[in-house]
Amino acid sequence: MLHEIRTPRWKRLAGRGRAATVTVSMAAGLVAVVAQPAYAIGYHFEENSSWAYTDAHRPTKIYIDGEGDLPVGSWVDDRDRVHTARAYYTFDITRYRGAVINSAIVSARETSVTDCTQRPPVELWRTAPVVADKSNWKSPPAELAKLYTSVQTEGGCPRPRVEWNAAEGVRQALAEGASTLTLALRLPAGLETDPAQGRRFTSSLGLSVGYNHPPSVPTDLTTGSDKPCATTAPGPLLGRGNVGLAATISDPDNVSGGSADNLTALFAVWPVDNPAARVERTTGLTGVGRVGVGIPLEYLEHGGSYAWAVRTSDPQDASAWSATCYFNMDMTGPDQPPTVSSTDYPDDGNFHSGTGIPGEFSFGPNGVTDIEGYYYSTVGGALGDWVAAGPGGTATVTITPQESGGASLYVTSVDRAGNRSSATAYRYLVRDNGPIVEGEITAVGVSGTLTFRPRLEGVVQYRYQFNGEPEQIIAARADGSAEVSVTLLAGGFRELTVTSRTAAGLEATTTRTFYLRTEPSVTSVEYPRYESSGGTGVPGRFTFTPGLPGVVSYLYSFAPGGPEQSVAADATGTAVLSWTPTVAGLHHLRVRSVSADGTQSPVYDYLFTVINHLPEVVGGLYDDTYVDPYGGPGVTGWFYVSSAVADVTEFVYQFNDGPQQTIPAEFGTARILFTPTFGGRQVLEVGSRTTSGVESAVVSFPFQVYSAPLVNSADYPENAYGGLPGVPGTFTLTGQLPGTVEYRYRYDFFGEEQTVAATDGNASIVWTPPHSGWFYFEVYGVTADGTRSDTRSYSFGVRELNPDPVD
Repeated sequence: MLHEIRTPRWKRLAGRGRAATVTVSMAAGLVAVVAQPAYAIGYHFEENSSWAYTDAHRPTKIYIDGEGDLPVGSWVDDRDRVHTARAYYTFDITRYRGAVINSAIVSARETSVTDCTQRPPVELWRTAPVVADKSNWKSPPAELAKLYTSVQTEGGCPRPRVEWNAAEGVRQALAEGASTLTLALRLPAGLETDPAQGRRFTSSLGLSVGYNHPPSVPTDLTTGSDKPCATTAPGPLLGRGNVGLAATISDPDNVSGGSADNLTALFAVWPVDNPAARVERTTGLTGVGRVGVGIPLEYLEHGGSYAWAVRTSDPQDASAWSATCYFNMDMTGPDQPPTVSSTDYPDDGNFHSGTGIPGEFSFGPNGVTDIEGYYYSTVGGALGDWVAAGPGGTATVTITPQESGGASLYVTSVDRAGNRSSATAYRYLVRDNGPIVEGEITAVGVSGTLTFRPRLEGVVQYRYQFNGEPEQIIAARADGSAEVSVTLLAGGFRELTVTSRTAAGLEATTTRTFYLRTEPSVTSVEYPRYESSGGTGVPGRFTFTPGLPGVVSYLYSFAPGGPEQSVAADATGTAVLSWTPTVAGLHHLRVRSVSADGTQSPVYDYLFTVINHLPEVVGGLYDDTYVDPYGGPGVTGWFYVSSAVADVTEFVYQFNDGPQQTIPAEFGTARILFTPTFGGRQVLEVGSRTTSGVESAVVSFPFQVYSAPLVNSADYPENAYGGLPGVPGTFTLTGQLPGTVEYRYRYDFFGEEQTVAATDGNASIVWTPPHSGWFYFEVYGVTADGTRSDTRSYSFGVRELNPDPVD
């Protein structure tokens, strides 16, 4: 049975990138290891490929790959014969060739022990390979080195895990070029023949190896954007801008089943004539693949010759340096923009050729001698397409305009080093050669006729296509025109693309967009959309017409919150809804159609306003929408009255239980003045009257008149000093709220509230100030039914008895 080895904590710490010396307290029989500086290394768990043991009782025999466990030390069999054995385990170590071995721990499980009170040390030896027909007790595999002794002083019995350090043995075997490692377990010579010390181990040993292969030498070196490494000077010529160096890095550990290393690449650049002026740049941590760095221009000179190389490092080792690559620097770009010309589309302010007709454009170096090619684009700011320059640095390209009107061509020249010139902007005008599209498509499912007429001579064919529909082809008539019948089954914005083609193969394209409404339409004579009309109780009719074919009904609601209802459509898909408003104001009708197959259209929103025939009243000074009541008895306020009914000539009104009065309406409005004689709740009732004498219902406008009692004192006037401490003063209270039977008052904010009865709504209070200073008096009236008036605040001052003499 194979028992895997758990990764010791020091290895887990290393794997997390911590650099530390870790002291580990290990149970007896386990290997204690001092951690290496932290780095990413590969770990692999090996199983022995073969096992064997020799027995002194049968000195010329060897037991290889047999069933059961392997004996180590001595035991007495059932015939009282003493046996002494050594166990051998062979491992394949070919995967570690060329690797640095950081650790190698062997682990095994004891399966039986003769005497648990005996805990002999168990030695691990590296030996020569086991040879089936030669190796035995008498001629054992040569013992090459004792690697480790496991001392067992505590723990279970049999021991579930015993460890040995085999790192040096693995290193020695690899150094000798061996592909296998044979390890032996035995007891020390002085204990080996004592049956009390004997024990058995599993036939499977685990070997956990921590290792690292140096990274491979970088490959696929490129200089600049894509130039292969030139291993001899002078190399490619590079232009201004950071110089990019790139390579492909790899590591054997990334493909051999071990842990993937974190790799870096170190790039070094130096002047060929001054290697000491070396500049190095390191990439960040990465895995295998393509990496690169940029060398800033500050480290390079115009006309300089440079060399560079790169090597790969993992956290433990580094590859050899790559081959040396060379390059030269040219930091002066073209000093003139290129020339651009065209006889097909000259830059002369006139329209030429046209859409679909190709034209040649020629580029020239404008006196620059080392032009390698040109970038050209019809979009400003973009490099665009590339064309290599021919002899003399010139180039010609063919461009077929697809759009009419003003067009631009932006051209940049590039020298051998990759330096770019400033751009030349070439302007020209293109005729519209796209076909003319006549006709309309008005609705989904309704056939429409479209006519295509040519702008090019010799048109023989048209291709046309609506977005989302297959492309169609139709031959042109003798005059170059064509006619098609189109029925669209999907609505919304539908773009039609039409391309004419001549017998010579010239093509020109036109696009046209149609909007096909799919939601129903709504009309009403009584209540037109977005208008104010009708009125509460005035019936209206709404006609629904379809935007889709096969409509059988409509779903409608009056938003917000109204229930959705259905109305059937007639054979034409039309329906009429009769409706009478019960409230005035803005109304929102939402309608969607339902086709026979269950398809529902988008919602159509129909907004209108129902006129309010009742007058509207807004108070000035007296209005309950104000936070606090204003005015009071004897204080005049006004009320603004208006009506949306067009022929209102006057308003009929009355305040409280007063007489009914009228006031003319000017443009449907009037201003009513009112001077209350008492405070408290009051009401204005207003109705309108038209030229024909029709009177509206009456609207009530309740409001509050400030009803706080009036306070007066000759002894202590409001907001002034009067009297003296100990001198009584009289305060007269005059009611403003009808039916006031008593007053409740207090002096100062926290004084005790007191009550005084009122006679005919009036009362007097005599109060003696206890000291000089400023006082605050608060009072309100109460009627017999408990109605409270508003509260009056009255402030006054009391003089001092002995004021300071005046100088």
